[in-house]
Amino acid sequence: MLYSATENGFYPEEFKTSYVTAGNWPNDLIEITPDEWETFQSLPPEGHELGSDPEGRPKWVPLPPENLRDLAERKRRELDAARDAAFAAGLEYDFNGEIDVVQTRPEDQINLLGLSAQAQRLIAAGQPDSTLTFRGLKNVNRELTATEIDSLTLAALGHIEDIYQHSWELKDMLQAALLDGDREKIEQLFW
Repeated sequence: MLYSATENGFYPEEFKTSYVTAGNWPNDLIEITPDEWETFQSLPPEGHELGSDPEGRPKWVPLPPENLRDLAERKRRELDAARDAAFAAGLEYDFNGEIDVVQTRPEDQINLLGLSAQAQRLIAAGQPDSTLTFRGLKNVNRELTATEIDSLTLAALGHIEDIYQHSWELKDMLQAALLDGDREKIEQLFW
């Protein structure tokens, strides 16, 4: 088996004619040992890729660092995923001594806003003790007064706002680190 450092690839000698005819036969080919061939047929060690040493022999070399823009984009996706996980985790809420989770995913936020509007209309109409049905993560129907729904939705919407605020702060830090070219600060950003 032959190896080309410039092409960073292996070439079987028996196919030389085909490569030459196609104009793809490198001029820096060297013969490698059977042990080298066996080594480089396997997956590289973590954090490495195929490269060559100064003599042009195949070698596992460290992967180059991710470019800053790609690193920042990957970190932004990680932060978005963590934000979405925080929404999915919801808000633990005490329903008269029983803890349940108020779900706060984007689709739940619509329901919370609707319940909040209904509760506020009932309160404004002088009917704060009128009941509305609420169902948390435990899938139990709870009949809550308009006042209780108003308190619950304010707590849940505050929880959602806190998650967004935290997300925005981290993204602002990410953008500042990117503009400063500060790889270390970008790598150290976590939810």
